[in-house]
Amino acid sequence: MTTVETTAAPGSALRVALRTAHSRSLADLGLNAIGRARFGWRDRSIGSVVERAGGRYWLRVVWSARDRARGSWWTGNRDASQIDGVAKPRLLEVRAWEEGPLVYRAELMTLLPGRACATDAVLAGAPALDESWWGELERNLEALSDARTDRMVLDPEIMRRRISVFFGIEMDIDSDDWVPSHGDLHWNNIHRDPFAIADWEAWGLAPRGYDAAFLLGHSLAVPHVADQIARRFRRDLESEGGIVSQLYVMTKLLTRADAGEHEHLVPALHRHVGRLLGTRVPPGRRSSSTT
Repeated sequence: MTTVETTAAPGSALRVALRTAHSRSLADLGLNAIGRARFGWRDRSIGSVVERAGGRYWLRVVWSARDRARGSWWTGNRDASQIDGVAKPRLLEVRAWEEGPLVYRAELMTLLPGRACATDAVLAGAPALDESWWGELERNLEALSDARTDRMVLDPEIMRRRISVFFGIEMDIDSDDWVPSHGDLHWNNIHRDPFAIADWEAWGLAPRGYDAAFLLGHSLAVPHVADQIARRFRRDLESEGGIVSQLYVMTKLLTRADAGEHEHLVPALHRHVGRLLGTRVPPGRRSSSTT
């Protein structure tokens, strides 16, 4: 679950509101909090381990503007209940309520065993994962790709435009052959001892190879891990969908770096893009307007 700390001040109005919503959820669901609550990316959510009747669970509370509290992003964890053969948390109960212009949603889930592979989305050091863990990653992503869904979180036109703006390349992006994907597969969302995948808010159809590309992009600061991902998922990453996915993930990471997140990753991102543009862009895909 993406619960890495953000830069917002501890006493910010948003964090105060989230803490209040978390306390309300505890009371409504008859839960006791264990340990401290953690804020999600850009303070979009708050989560903590909780206890009820001797069992331990994970409570997540997310907020949204009222006009956006709908669609795939809002129902991701609920919709993920239909996925079979993947190690993930199970949604148990949901509560939602409105306060002024905001809507809150409390989700009580089973608590994943083990621990996240990293405390941040971007890998900073080698996680020392064995062959069985990598095998589980491959098997789980393959099982996920066999799921049935019409959820669309990615927009083909936005992907096309961003790749064009960042890299001067026009690519035809056809969603007809997209496959179910996690959509946010970084190191803080993958567990070890045992293997599991958390945070299913963004899952849905994506180009084949998108999850591998996402994890690869978040691994570029540790080259031998990035190389292992590239080797294990080579067939998907070198497909047209995999190339599109890698370029789009690079635009996302560069945009976040421009906002001050993981700026140290920028040189590695540019080197990776250079390799893609130099050797792997399908013929005829370069924009004629590029100078």
